[in-house]
Amino acid sequence: MPPHRQSSNLTAQLISPCNPMAFSNATDFQIDRSTFNDIRGDYNQRIQLDFNQQINVHARDQDIPNRLYSVMKNHISTAAYHNSGMRREISSCHPGTREVALKIISDWAEDPASHCLWLRGPAGTGKSAIAYTIAERCRLDRTLGATYFFARGSITNSPPHFFPTLAYQLALAVPDLRDPLCTALCEDPAVLDKSMSEQLDTLIVQPLLTLSNQPEHTVIIIDGLDEYDCTRGPAIQTDIVRLILGLGEHSFPLRFIISSRPETGIRRAFESPCSSLTHLPLDTVDPLRDILLPRSPLNTMYPDRDIRRFLYDKLGQVYEDCVKDKTLVALRTTWPPYEAIEQLVKKSSGHFIYASTVVKFIQEGHGNPVDRLEAVLQAPSATAFQELDQLYLHILRKAGDPEELKWILRAIMYLDDKAKLVSNLEAIFSRISGIRFLLGNLRSIVEVTKLSEAIPVCEHISEFLEVRFFHASMNDFLLDPARSCEFYVSLGQFQAGLAFEYARLIIL
Repeated sequence: MPPHRQSSNLTAQLISPCNPMAFSNATDFQIDRSTFNDIRGDYNQRIQLDFNQQINVHARDQDIPNRLYSVMKNHISTAAYHNSGMRREISSCHPGTREVALKIISDWAEDPASHCLWLRGPAGTGKSAIAYTIAERCRLDRTLGATYFFARGSITNSPPHFFPTLAYQLALAVPDLRDPLCTALCEDPAVLDKSMSEQLDTLIVQPLLTLSNQPEHTVIIIDGLDEYDCTRGPAIQTDIVRLILGLGEHSFPLRFIISSRPETGIRRAFESPCSSLTHLPLDTVDPLRDILLPRSPLNTMYPDRDIRRFLYDKLGQVYEDCVKDKTLVALRTTWPPYEAIEQLVKKSSGHFIYASTVVKFIQEGHGNPVDRLEAVLQAPSATAFQELDQLYLHILRKAGDPEELKWILRAIMYLDDKAKLVSNLEAIFSRISGIRFLLGNLRSIVEVTKLSEAIPVCEHISEFLEVRFFHASMNDFLLDPARSCEFYVSLGQFQAGLAFEYARLIIL
């Protein structure tokens, strides 16, 4: 076949598994700048080879992952991997904490009677940390099939990418699935743009059905389903749940862990009859706990012990570092004091987000950690979210002028990633002096990253730093005027203010 000159860079793809007879018995040859037509009946597939692509037909089985990636790369979201470098790193469970929940999940994964576990709880209860820890454990013992970690306002919120992303990872984890998946993509390349039900059946179910020997139990972890942007399709969350629950009719060795808040739509989807569904509530008070899990260890799985250990370890390390750096004179008494830890545990009310925010405030702020702990303890006693609100308000009121801060906070919430670069915020809100200083005062609740790596705001920073909140609970706080008080700005007010700032820039 004569070579055909290409005028642009081509996508590298190896010889298609649909045509195993191509170049039969040929080895160690090179094809330059060529386009091949694989014609079979009415089916015509063009395979484009990259410039100077060397092909060894006998080694093509080892190249299937590369071939799959070249075909699927525009339809998978690598940012959704639990260990993706395209977003901020998720912390694993602190050593010695969440051991009851982790053991229940580990035991469940080997139970053939259940194929889906719903890990649920309100914001700040540590769901993502548990999901990440399980993912890492499964990765190390080679039982991890795939992960998909949703993130609010990120590129992971794309329904067409969900099942292709899972299918691609499964093919990497279970080599026997690679050929069936390649065949499925060759027979129907357009499946990557079809409905989720079609994608699930074509890319996962049918390839699994072709296997004579099913793999051992393989865990698929979906975290933060509630973070999916429902404005792009409010039924997507429930569709995902129902499709996964529907897999219970097969005898596949897949074990799905779905982590989310117990929001109405998701809860209703999980209430549909399914004998192979397991519930794991992290709520300290859950109305379904005693009904679904009588006499279960979950009835005693309160996180106070874990939060206590977390606070002792983290604050103790802060104290030791300050003494070592000679920024704090060693105290004659134990620090942190027992009474202070117990107050913080009580204020947390089972929410790790409160404890972790306290640690960030004491650890990363300026000044004496002893004084900063005392300032936190002065907040009035109330329920968990009221305590979190008091902590957020305390941090914000110490950070700077509320009139300036609230515009920066809203910009972090509403602007897209490119607009949230520090340099862009400085340009848009040029009338606010010292934006970097303000961000430095917010280090316990705001993260400034460069290439997905956190760096200190107080040091010299480049023009390519992105700003985001450490936790989604900050968004919920700012959206409620009763909670955020003087820092509340409605979406309409923000849009009007932003238009004013842009108009001022144009005039200037």
